[in-house]
Amino acid sequence: AQRTAARHASARAGVFDFLAFGKAGASHILVSDNARAQRIKAQIEAGQVNFADAAREFSTCPSGAKGGDLGTFGPGQMVGAFNDYCFDPDTVVGELGLVKTKFGSHVIKLTKKP
Repeated sequence: AQRTAARHASARAGVFDFLAFGKAGASHILVSDNARAQRIKAQIEAGQVNFADAAREFSTCPSGAKGGDLGTFGPGQMVGAFNDYCFDPDTVVGELGLVKTKFGSHVIKLTKKP
């Protein structure tokens, strides 16, 4: 049964997924301060708004227009604390995190592990 499940999982992989090997994927919402980031994170976790809609409404980053999607990126391509969060082995795909950088406060959702 495990072998069949593994075969089905690989069948769902995209044809170009190998290009993202070793890269992380994330979506984020960039705001000016940590208090605002915490409020938005709480609203998402409470089910009051979904992540993509919150990104479109609140994010000051151009990625907000795409629901906050940053695509995939390699180690060191993102600013320090953001990079560290995304490449931390303990960060769980789909969970929301808060990170402060020189650009502001980010609500981050890891979408792909490296």
